[in-house]
Amino acid sequence: MQLSRRDTLRAGGGLVAGAGYAATTGPLLATSATVATQNLGLGVPLLDLLTQERLDPALVGERFARLAASPVSERMAVLAAELTAESPAIIGVQEGALVERDGEPVFDFLSLFERGVAEAGGEYRRVAVSPNADITLPAAHDGEEFDVRFHDRDALFVREDVAVEATDAQQFTVNASRRLDGRRLVATRGFCRADCFVDGVPVVGISTHLSAADRRIRYVQAQALANQLPEERALVLLADLNSRPLAEDPSAYSLLAGQLTDAAAATGEPGFTCCRDPTLDGGGLGFRLDFVLTGGPARPLGTRLTAVDDAARVQAGDQRLWPSDHAGVVADLRVGVEPGRLGDVARALVAQALGTDPFA
Repeated sequence: MQLSRRDTLRAGGGLVAGAGYAATTGPLLATSATVATQNLGLGVPLLDLLTQERLDPALVGERFARLAASPVSERMAVLAAELTAESPAIIGVQEGALVERDGEPVFDFLSLFERGVAEAGGEYRRVAVSPNADITLPAAHDGEEFDVRFHDRDALFVREDVAVEATDAQQFTVNASRRLDGRRLVATRGFCRADCFVDGVPVVGISTHLSAADRRIRYVQAQALANQLPEERALVLLADLNSRPLAEDPSAYSLLAGQLTDAAAATGEPGFTCCRDPTLDGGGLGFRLDFVLTGGPARPLGTRLTAVDDAARVQAGDQRLWPSDHAGVVADLRVGVEPGRLGDVARALVAQALGTDPFA
């Protein structure tokens, strides 16, 4: 079989890159990789209804109507285009909601984001999804009564040339919950993981969105996540931690950043990522909640934000809305492999050069 120049360069790039990396860090093989994280943003303050003293169907209906009339497809297209332009090997997203009315889908944020990626010329596939909160609320609007289902999800997407060895998704056992009008509503959170090969180098990608309700719950969730982080592989944690770097200790951020490297802080580029108004029509970014954290043989080289320029806003009637209440974070990394993994790397490089997925 004759290899194309693209295949040859792709297969050999990791090996060539590894020579310089090994001299300074120890791994025998390395490559450059870009990763990204983005909270997609629901666009209406729907979950704050769980903080009310009682369920108000009229208020649920009003929020749902606002969401149904909003330019969700256009917003997801902008976010997808911004990230696709960076060509990350791995993308982690949070708040990939599925919203239904009486069992009929109204918006599937993950599918809309996926479509936006394809329309922007990206070739990615969804490889892991974390099924989080799944809540159905009674609603009333314009004289009609109906149920609104909100199913929250985090997800991982990988570029078409990234091989995936295994995936996993887990829910945290400790979550915020509340009893309203005789029903227990649980804001379940979790994480999803994909064990990938980027240019032949094993990289573990994890996407998570920790609880917004209580810092003690966030901390317990962060502990559960930290207990499952791999040590021997390059790791990228793509996360909305709902925890600020300067938050009072003990915090979810301090726990995870104590074990991992905050890519933005390490490269001197910690731009604010959150939070615009939940209605997306205003508000500035005043602090950081969204992070690329790295572990193992992974070294941050630089970071930058997406969806922060005014040109990213979407026209909605007489308003110009931001595509999300969060900025995206893109990180350039140097990822390596320890000597014990070289067999897998060689296998992946050969298979990639031949145009076959070693784990298909």
